[in-house]
Amino acid sequence: MGDDSEWMKLPIEEKCTHKVWRARLTGYEEVTKLFAGITDEKSPEFSKYAGLLKKFVTDNNAVAQEKALDAVLVFIENAGIANKTAGEVVSAVIAKCLNVSRQKTKEKGIEIIMMYIEVEKADVVQECLIQGLENKQPKIVVGCVQCLRMALRDFSNKIMPIKPLMKFLPKLLEDRDKNVREETKLLVIEIHRWIGPALKPMMTNFKPLQVSELEAEFEKQPKEKPHQQRFMKSQQDLKAKMEEQAAEGGGGAGDDGDEEEDAVDAYEMMPEVDILSQLPKDYYDKVEAKKWQERKEVLEALQKLTDSPRIANGDFGGLVKTLIKVVGKDTNVMLVSVGAKCMAGLANGLRKKYAPYSLYTIQVILEKFKEKKQTVVVPLREAADAAFVGTTLDAISEDLVAALDNKNPSIKGETAYFLTRCFARSTLGTLPKKLLKLFCASLLKTCNDTVPDVRERSYEALGMAMKVVSEKHVAPFLVDVDAIKMQKIQECCQAAVLLTMYGEPRSGGAAAAPKPKKEEPKPVQRPSTAPAKSTSASSKPAASKGGPAKKKVPAKAAAKGKDKKGGAGEGSNEFTENVLSDDAVEEKATAVLSTETVAQLASSNWKERLAGMEKIATTLKSLSKDEIPCQALLRTLCKKPGLKDTNFQVLKIRVEVAGFLAKNAKFSRVSAEYCLSDLVDKAGDVKNGAAVQETLSCIAEALSLDFVGREVMKLASEQKNPKNNSECMNWLGNAIKEFGFKINAKPLVVQIKKSFGATNPAIRTSAINLVGVMYLYMGQAVRTCFEDEKAALLQQIDAEIEKVKGEKPPAPTRGPIVPAGGEDADEEDEEAGETEESNMADLIPRNDVGEKFTPELMAEMADKNWKIRKESLEKVAAILNEAKFIKANLGPLPESIKIRLGDSNKVLVNMTIAICLTLANNMGHHCKHHIRVIGPALIGCFGDSKPALRAAAVGALNAWVEQCNLVPLVEVEAILDAMRLENPNLRQELLGWLTEKLPNHKQLPPEFKQCVPLLLNCLEDRNGDVRKKAQEALLPFMVHVGFESMFKATSKMKPGSKDTIMALIEKAKANLPAKPQKAKKAAAPVKASSPESYDEPDTGKPSRPLSTASQDSVPDSKPAAGKTARGKAKSAPATSKKKKEEEDLGPPMNTTVPKEQRFKDEKNMKVLKWNFIEVRGEYIEQLRTQMEKNFSKTMIDLLFHSDFKCHTKAIETLIKCMESQHDATMVNLDIILKWFTVRFFDTNPSMLNKALEYLRLLFTMLTEEDYHLVEYEATSFIPYLIIKVGDSKDGVRRDVRVLFKLLHKVYPASKTFSYLIDGLKSKNTKQRMECLEELGSLIEAYGITICQPSPGQALKTISGQIGNRDNGVRNAALNATVVAHTILGDNLYKYTGPLNDKDQDLLDERIKRSLKNKSAQPQKAQEESRPKTAPQQPQRSASQATIQRPGTAIPKSASSNSVKKFAIEIEDDRTSQPEIPKLIQYDLDEIFQPVKLPPTINRNRPPSPSLRMAKSTDAATTISMVISQITSADITLCIQALAQIDEVLKEEGRAEVMVNHVDQLLLSVSMQLKMVYSTHMGSKSTPKDNVIRLYRCLLGTLLALFQNPSLSAKASKDILKDLINNLVTILLDNRLVELEEGAQVVRSVNVMVVKIVEKADHTSIMSALIRLLQDCVASEICSGKFLELIMKCLWKIVRMLPEIINDINLDCILLDIHMFMTAFPGSTWKSRPNDLPIRTIRTILHSISKLQGAAILNHMTMIDGNSEMRSYLSKILKFTGAQNGGMEEEDSRAQRGSAQKQKRLTKSTHDMLAVIFKKIGSKENTKEGLNDLYDFKKKYPDADLEPFLKKSSQFFQTYIERGLNSIEQEREGKQPTSETGYTKTDIQVISNPATSESTEEPNVYRQRLRVLRARCGLDNIEEPNNTESSKPEIQDTDTAMITDVPPTSAPPDDPPASMTSTSSADFSELKMRLERIKRLANS
Repeated sequence: MGDDSEWMKLPIEEKCTHKVWRARLTGYEEVTKLFAGITDEKSPEFSKYAGLLKKFVTDNNAVAQEKALDAVLVFIENAGIANKTAGEVVSAVIAKCLNVSRQKTKEKGIEIIMMYIEVEKADVVQECLIQGLENKQPKIVVGCVQCLRMALRDFSNKIMPIKPLMKFLPKLLEDRDKNVREETKLLVIEIHRWIGPALKPMMTNFKPLQVSELEAEFEKQPKEKPHQQRFMKSQQDLKAKMEEQAAEGGGGAGDDGDEEEDAVDAYEMMPEVDILSQLPKDYYDKVEAKKWQERKEVLEALQKLTDSPRIANGDFGGLVKTLIKVVGKDTNVMLVSVGAKCMAGLANGLRKKYAPYSLYTIQVILEKFKEKKQTVVVPLREAADAAFVGTTLDAISEDLVAALDNKNPSIKGETAYFLTRCFARSTLGTLPKKLLKLFCASLLKTCNDTVPDVRERSYEALGMAMKVVSEKHVAPFLVDVDAIKMQKIQECCQAAVLLTMYGEPRSGGAAAAPKPKKEEPKPVQRPSTAPAKSTSASSKPAASKGGPAKKKVPAKAAAKGKDKKGGAGEGSNEFTENVLSDDAVEEKATAVLSTETVAQLASSNWKERLAGMEKIATTLKSLSKDEIPCQALLRTLCKKPGLKDTNFQVLKIRVEVAGFLAKNAKFSRVSAEYCLSDLVDKAGDVKNGAAVQETLSCIAEALSLDFVGREVMKLASEQKNPKNNSECMNWLGNAIKEFGFKINAKPLVVQIKKSFGATNPAIRTSAINLVGVMYLYMGQAVRTCFEDEKAALLQQIDAEIEKVKGEKPPAPTRGPIVPAGGEDADEEDEEAGETEESNMADLIPRNDVGEKFTPELMAEMADKNWKIRKESLEKVAAILNEAKFIKANLGPLPESIKIRLGDSNKVLVNMTIAICLTLANNMGHHCKHHIRVIGPALIGCFGDSKPALRAAAVGALNAWVEQCNLVPLVEVEAILDAMRLENPNLRQELLGWLTEKLPNHKQLPPEFKQCVPLLLNCLEDRNGDVRKKAQEALLPFMVHVGFESMFKATSKMKPGSKDTIMALIEKAKANLPAKPQKAKKAAAPVKASSPESYDEPDTGKPSRPLSTASQDSVPDSKPAAGKTARGKAKSAPATSKKKKEEEDLGPPMNTTVPKEQRFKDEKNMKVLKWNFIEVRGEYIEQLRTQMEKNFSKTMIDLLFHSDFKCHTKAIETLIKCMESQHDATMVNLDIILKWFTVRFFDTNPSMLNKALEYLRLLFTMLTEEDYHLVEYEATSFIPYLIIKVGDSKDGVRRDVRVLFKLLHKVYPASKTFSYLIDGLKSKNTKQRMECLEELGSLIEAYGITICQPSPGQALKTISGQIGNRDNGVRNAALNATVVAHTILGDNLYKYTGPLNDKDQDLLDERIKRSLKNKSAQPQKAQEESRPKTAPQQPQRSASQATIQRPGTAIPKSASSNSVKKFAIEIEDDRTSQPEIPKLIQYDLDEIFQPVKLPPTINRNRPPSPSLRMAKSTDAATTISMVISQITSADITLCIQALAQIDEVLKEEGRAEVMVNHVDQLLLSVSMQLKMVYSTHMGSKSTPKDNVIRLYRCLLGTLLALFQNPSLSAKASKDILKDLINNLVTILLDNRLVELEEGAQVVRSVNVMVVKIVEKADHTSIMSALIRLLQDCVASEICSGKFLELIMKCLWKIVRMLPEIINDINLDCILLDIHMFMTAFPGSTWKSRPNDLPIRTIRTILHSISKLQGAAILNHMTMIDGNSEMRSYLSKILKFTGAQNGGMEEEDSRAQRGSAQKQKRLTKSTHDMLAVIFKKIGSKENTKEGLNDLYDFKKKYPDADLEPFLKKSSQFFQTYIERGLNSIEQEREGKQPTSETGYTKTDIQVISNPATSESTEEPNVYRQRLRVLRARCGLDNIEEPNNTESSKPEIQDTDTAMITDVPPTSAPPDDPPASMTSTSSADFSELKMRLERIKRLANS
């Protein structure tokens, strides 16, 4: 103790150096506190201890050393002199801390090293650590490598350079110590994270095995770019910036704009090699030697040296001279090749340092290009490319031009090719106009060269130049190029790929695809813990922005475009997986859980289930996320009893485990589907409801609230328990508060409205509460969604809204949040907010009032009498007040309001301002379409002398600006023009208003700067109020325009005023806030447009023209109506005549702005929609603005000239451009059509004729190109073409009719129909008449389904025109209605509705006349009679035509109405009457003949136009149009349509586009089959070869469709029912047998039926067949054969049941069977002659119950109450249970015996048997297979062959047994009876066991005998013993289905009397009976 007291009195400094470790420990603790308490980093206290730090870290006592390290850390953090101690302290730490066993000491030592990097000593630290790599202690080496890796990870490769480390890596990777090697691998992986592929060239010194291991690790690393995590003291600004980005949603990422700058060049990382010192000493002598071998020797030695990636600089002049001499003069081509390779290696190794020698190298190479050998040319090319890095195009331009003029074609071709590569590495700056002109002139000459290679190389060079500088800059030099050459140049331009200077693909080049690919995975890798603020931005597609696209836009659009609405973007990184099979689920579950645990879950004892669940919960907690098989465990959890467990304790753990899986495993939507239904069912549970709701929230967190919310609401609405429904809505309300409003509002509103109608009050209360939650996020918009509810309910909703009014929505607390990365996150936040508001506003139903503002009303508003004007304003106000919420369409109202706002009557002005206020409130965000017109007029009202009127104008303008912003007013210069007016009232009101609006407004466009001089003038205004407001406005203006703009504006002021104003500006500057980050970003688009100033490099222009030019050059910029033209007029600089000539020489059109961009602008409402009644100025101005970017100035002047002659010249030019500028015509098609719609309003006949001629040529060209009009093109053209069809001139109308015919070939006729219907609203009688005639022709050509929006509405509109006073309109309406009558018959009146008597009489008269004209034609011969074997149509849907069903068909059920939207009507032949079928003579020998398969049908179809479905922008419309042609009565047109569909179905990739058209296609094919049967087969005018051909095409299309599993599964049951109906009808058509190839068609139809039964969705086809069977039984005229074939199809399915039982929806099947048995109870079958249908149905039930057992009763959820089917199932289950009980003992005994006798097959033996049986089944290898089987049985005598044999027929089994016996006899030396015991015919039969079984068994012969006797009119004699129950089946071959035996019903209903078989019947007796029947038939 005495010693302690002695050293405790010592000063701290001495304690730290004391020999007693306790003293040092205390000293270290005290000095740590001392350092922490010093605030001044320059304190002298730090200097006292600086020299002791090394002793601190090297303390011998481990405990004291830890405290010493703490002191050193605090010292480094606080002391200013810490960096001076870096070297010695870091070395000491490496020596004494990195090798210790105490982990804390080691960690603190590493932290000290990191801290020294923070204090700017990274170089010293790296040097010390590199020295430590050579230490002999492995622990120190491991620590140094670890420190290097951590430093690189945390501080980036800029702070910790990688290059010094590279030379140590190979040695470290081969170190003896394993830890050193492993840590070095981690360091290499970290290096790869930072420099990426640049590392691979430096791995050449690594061993191959190491390289492969490392590359495998590289692939596993995430693709996201690494970012710096720790910062040095000098980087605090960067740290703050990155933290700010992280807070705003950037995820802490750096600027992606610096990505290219950050990219590491592998060249810079390579060590430099001094090759000059390594040159052979006799190099210069030997390279001049006469012997080529000596020259070759030294050149090869030099080549090895020049292969070094990086060469040290030096004097290479002499060396290059020798190489130039070798390449230029050596006669040995081999040496020339080696010399060129040496040149290339030297240039690549030196790069820019090779510049002094580049020019000479390229000169000699250009001369040497005369060589034709590729072994020489290829190295020369590489050398030239490498040398170009060190020079410029300008320096070598003269040599290149001279080479292009050389006589040698090889030199010219290779020079052009070299020039192409040079252009690829150039930019706008390195390829100026002067050089471009020079090279283009030379290349144009070589384009005309006689050698093809030279021409092609020249085209490539010009195309590459066009790619680099854009087409518009090359076009002036290509004026004389003909169209063919220009097309080739443009093709080369499109294929061009831009390169960097070093030959790598450029990120912004032609192959710009690599950039999105690189960034594509980024959104998936973003952390889920980013701030919530970024969510709205992340769901905003980048495509919605205006301005130039930024770098990150493609990746953002790809990541976010999917979930724009409803915040579903949160699920963008959710996990996806496929559904596992049951076996896979069991395997994965048992891999994690024990088999015993899984078995406990299904135990009937709840305690065992509880124990099992507790084990599962414990097991899951010990597993990582990747180790948990989520889907498998969840499905195991949900197995019966699953989440419906009756014990609340077990249920609670089950629910909690489901939630745990959602939180801690990879949870997918597939997993959610297995549990959501059961969870919703327990949501209202008293004890576990809260746990269920928490689990739902966890699932929403794993997936997305949008998905889970939709599913839960859907399932809740189906719940019978009202508490579940209400609790689910309560959960959703709470979830919205927790997650934020990330759910699509529209379906939610619909669901809430349904809940309002619930009878249970709890559901209604929950729905009202949910409305209150939605109000927090949507505001008043949600109240508007329920306007149509009852008053009492609205009162409750308002009360709920009042509770939350004024509250802010809570911040989200959970949910997967995807941050918005990138530099424009703020802009995205703002735009996303605007879009969200727009989406909310779109929920409100709006009215279109545009048509109410008629020209008459507008004329009244402009009337001279103020009273009339007042009345008109009152009418407008009444219209707006009545409509409440209106769309953007106001017709001509805005222009009229603009005029009235300047009315001299102030009362009217006040009324107009009130209307403006109403408009703003009623239109919402749609105000932005009209603020450009109304806004300036409202600003003009600011100058009124009455304060009340000014205040009203301010209020109205505020309302407008709140709905949009100030940008449109700035763009139309409304503020600028207003400030120019010297009206004190206007100025003071405007400046005051701007002072209020500007501070919080987003950055305004550059045009706003033009207001600054006017603002400064207002500071000197005579009016004091104006001066005061101007002073107040200085600061808001400065926020937007900046101080510099204001300072420059003062330079033009008088000296006396300047000082005063500058003082005011300086005063305002002091209060200027920091420039927001968003303002910097807003300037980016202007910078992006700088390359467009290529033709105008002069920068000394005024600011106004510059801003205008920059805006005009940006394709994405918003066009401002009324501004662009004026801006150009003011800002256009004086141009010389030469420049004008250059502009005029250019092509009339170009493709600068693609039409997709214009479509996007119109979609995003950046431009006015092309919709007007009269042409207005803003539309003309907008069109001009759009066309100016893609048309030459001369062309624009012609197009928009006031003289019609100029218009005619423009049209002539356009006609020429159709050939010369075809691509440009296609790109500009939309604006060309718009321009012609404007011309339609002109009256000059010559110009109109020329316009219509152009349109005819244009549409002819489009037809030939198979082009389809895009929707935007059609909507802006067709309505105006329809207006023009009402022209008074007959010639114009005739030309328009021609255009209509052409239009139907490029645009769906169904959509044109809608426009024509709208055309009937016109007052122009000629227009209505022409529209009606066109409508009639469309109905006649395409059928009644062409009518849009529905046949009922269309025909009612057409028939309404019958009463028109105009004779032409009336006749056209009657004709169109009569056409419809010929299709619909009397059903027409169901569509038209009741007509007045006069109209009805006219229509009846016209119909009678048409029928007379029809009957007056020569009578056709009566059609061949058909058997009346199908029921008549009992009832049809009102929307379908009454078409007589074919003779063998049966009616559609009422349920088939579900397909009426695809219904395609056909004209049916009603003249034929069904007759009694005639007996047909059969050749009875045919049944003994082997069945031959029909030959493969090769259909030679006429060539069809190429179907651009995959490329078309409107593929769905194209497919629908082609499918509609299948129902055409024209066989050729139908076959062409089928050919096009076949082309799509053949290719797997393209076949996917048919997924949504399967029902439509099948219905069309079915209707065409019906038409062929009922019309073409009976028509003598139709060649039967065409009919057979059409049958083949239809069946071929069906076969192609049903061979595609994804398409065949899409067929619905109603469509399948109709299709099977028609196919079976054709199968029974006796007329086909008489045709030459008819029998093959019958076989093909049979095959097709079998295919449909096998390939279609099993539930759908089974349901369709049961319904078809029901309709057959119900019909009195359905033939027995038709009924029999339907039953055989069902028997086929019964045979398939064991394989497909799990794929069938048994609930639906049982419902259909229930409906059948309800319609035809069992008691009714006693009176029927044939009870096979009910026996078939009972067989189905018996088979299903046999497979499912008692579980079948769980599938009767869709059947209410007791039914006959339920009782029958109970009998079956009871019977099978008793039978099983009696046979249980015998079965168990048999099983034990078989288990002892046979062993289970292993996988290898099973595979061997499969191969053997495959051989036996083939015709060629039968004998070999039997021998292999015999050997197998010898080798494995205990093997069980039963699984393989039971699948085959008894015949096949017997054949194998006899074959084996024969082989046994052969091998034992006995003589077999025959080679295999069977004849050749038998073996042929064996290849198809099913066929042999169905053709060789005695029962089959009996069945055929019955059929033949029935056909001959003989009675069938039932044999008493033939009661054997045969398996139901349908024939699998191509023969007709006549050989199947009907099933007998299974017990217990009527058990068979005997189970004996009669298979031993005498065959000879059967044959004798058949012979008798044949003789009887022939007599």
